[in-house]
Amino acid sequence: MMNKKSRAIVLLALFALAGCEKKVIAEGAKTAPPVRTYAVVARIDKKGTNSASEGTALLKGTYDEGTKVLVYSLEYHDVVPQLITLRSGAKGSSGLFIKEVYSKDKVPDGRDIAGSFSLTPLQERSLLKGQWFVAVNTLLMSPEISGYLTLKQQ
Repeated sequence: MMNKKSRAIVLLALFALAGCEKKVIAEGAKTAPPVRTYAVVARIDKKGTNSASEGTALLKGTYDEGTKVLVYSLEYHDVVPQLITLRSGAKGSSGLFIKEVYSKDKVPDGRDIAGSFSLTPLQERSLLKGQWFVAVNTLLMSPEISGYLTLKQQ
């Protein structure tokens, strides 16, 4: 027969083993966060640069967290772009260069601008935080018009 001290030790050992078992089960039950797809839109105009330009542009696209690919198309009106870039940064800053979307030197007639590219983890983080913008540079101003990308979960 066991005395009270032995019983207490056995009970403590059982509780300790049961507690360890629960931790292993809980760790195995973790699930990955859901993979989301976003609709991406940027309305590009003089508000982003405080210019007097009448030019406008519209970027539309999608971003998929699973593939890390941003697909976009861009149309512009009443402006003659020399260079269109995607940049990341705070409002009022020149931002960090991300991607060249259009260059007059490479594509003389750029009315149909479209493309896609894969993002790095740092680029994805700044995109999802709403820090990306489009800058449209012309011979007159650099940039003449700009606008931030907004994301809406699909």
